[in-house]
Amino acid sequence: MKIISLRLKNNFLGWDFDEVDFSSNLTLLVGVSGVGKTQILRAIMDLNRIANGKSINGLEWKIRFSTINGNEFVWEGSFDTIDNEADELIFDDQDETEKPSLLYENLTSRNSILTERSQGKIRVKNQEMPKFSSHQSIVYILREESDIKEAYNALNKIEYRDQTRNGIYKIPEKPLHFLTNKYKTLEGIVNSGEDIITKIYLTYFHKLNVFDQIRSSFIDIFQQIEDIKVELIDRDDFPKSFFIPFVFIKEESVEKWIREDRMSSGMLRTLIHISEIHLSNPGSLILIDEFENSLGINCIDILTDDLIHENKTLQYIATSHHPYIINNIPYEYWKIVTRKGGHISIRNASDYHLGKSKQQAFIQLTKILEKQL
Repeated sequence: MKIISLRLKNNFLGWDFDEVDFSSNLTLLVGVSGVGKTQILRAIMDLNRIANGKSINGLEWKIRFSTINGNEFVWEGSFDTIDNEADELIFDDQDETEKPSLLYENLTSRNSILTERSQGKIRVKNQEMPKFSSHQSIVYILREESDIKEAYNALNKIEYRDQTRNGIYKIPEKPLHFLTNKYKTLEGIVNSGEDIITKIYLTYFHKLNVFDQIRSSFIDIFQQIEDIKVELIDRDDFPKSFFIPFVFIKEESVEKWIREDRMSSGMLRTLIHISEIHLSNPGSLILIDEFENSLGINCIDILTDDLIHENKTLQYIATSHHPYIINNIPYEYWKIVTRKGGHISIRNASDYHLGKSKQQAFIQLTKILEKQL
């Protein structure tokens, strides 16, 4: 999916931001620590959770987004607020009386109302429906309906990245040889629901050209590296006969291959970034918090250029307060984040009439952010 615009309000936590344009394929949220950059990414992930049947205490939202097929949807709704010790995210094992109910929810496409819910009544394409769970989104409940399924599938392409193996590799349901038989082409691998490490392994196993491209890009950044391979490793904490793929690198003048858990975190994170550009499911929205973490200075400029130009079917929303990151991404991709009380302001860099040169713009931005400290 690609977010076109977004408005959010969290009545439980007491913060909000007005409607913001996110139509670019890359958005860099810039601001000092504590203004709400990470909060914005987490709130976008909350929309993914709502689309999968979760209740988010006090969340109110309106999102306009497009799918890989070019269709546009507007999805809006609001959960009531439970003012007790409950967490913002309501878990499945909680009692029904402890879960917030949806006050309203609408899904429209091409100016046609697909679903609408208010005051306990639910209509789908102008037909009144029987009573459904008041704690779950209609997008989730009717996710198999043809018109709604496209929106549901798009909302499930929101992905949060911390660029480490933690959070990107799933315990396999079947041994990997099932996957090597199932996914043999680049199209099949890209469109699969597998994690990025498994996708890298499948391209390596089938000797696809895309693996050579990934390897070449990686070596261009880390020129001391001679080669990359991906091999299966037996893990004691996994079921018997289950193996997981591990990346190995070969450095110049070093006899033994270096396994990924002995690589620098910056190297692994860079490899994952490069691989995402080539192997992510078309239409994916990738959220990256603190883009600069663990990345070496020598690879930041190459990666940011790739994020802007390489894969136009992906959308990235990243946060940063690192001067080098900010100074190396054109300011038309910046969103400047400030905060006053519970209201988060997200504005285009052009609203501040920054200088024409990158250096002038960066100096002016620095002064703007200093005022927030």
